[in-house]
Amino acid sequence: MADVFTFAPDRKALVTGGASGIGLGIATALRGIGAAVAIADLPAALDRADASATGALERIAMDVTDDAAVAGGVAEAARRLGGLDTLVNSAGVFQFRRIEDIATAEWDRMIDINLKGTFLAMREAMPHLKASKRGRVVNLSSDAGKRGFPLLGAYCASKFGVIGLTQAVGAEVAGDGVRVNAVCPGTVAETGMGKVVIEQKIELGYGATAEEVVRRGAESFPLRRVGTVDDVVAAVLFLVSESSNWITGESINIDGGSLAG
Repeated sequence: MADVFTFAPDRKALVTGGASGIGLGIATALRGIGAAVAIADLPAALDRADASATGALERIAMDVTDDAAVAGGVAEAARRLGGLDTLVNSAGVFQFRRIEDIATAEWDRMIDINLKGTFLAMREAMPHLKASKRGRVVNLSSDAGKRGFPLLGAYCASKFGVIGLTQAVGAEVAGDGVRVNAVCPGTVAETGMGKVVIEQKIELGYGATAEEVVRRGAESFPLRRVGTVDDVVAAVLFLVSESSNWITGESINIDGGSLAG
């Protein structure tokens, strides 16, 4: 991808939710284009992380729902990297639940991680991003941030919120040289969250096996397959690159044509 996009040299990036899945894919891709990269995640997630994949990455223990933890984690990342000019908010959770069955604690957890966590990381990172004069933020939303899906009331609310936050902050900080965008993936089955989705779909009777769920999911997309981590990584790298310099406040669909019809 470095042969396709143009990147500013020596980027300094923090990726939340970076210990696994899409976050780890993004972090390793950023490292591959020469960026210094820190991944932030819960201590247990960092302990489980693939050492061979994270060996060149700085590790920051951080709960994205905790004000003090985010403030400390962002400051530590900036210290270790010698600054911060790139933030990717990938931390997130997912749950199917009928509206009448959503416990308040479940609602709060979804909003706190998916939306509040994105806000806190942007708030704490913004002074560093502005100081760099070349700041980039990429937030992970979802196709469920643009269309309501049954049984996903809390998840949709959080991901719609991420898109609104992206647009508002993108307009606010554009004059400071900071671009803020989002990506909106559809189903990505190979990640930890993807496996949770598959397990919950089996419980809901969507299919008897993981293979059947993935096959039925693939058939629902116009491009007839589910997404991959690489699909999302490519879009994130484009938004971080100098090749997207006139794009901010945007939310790019990575959904196999699902939202197109």
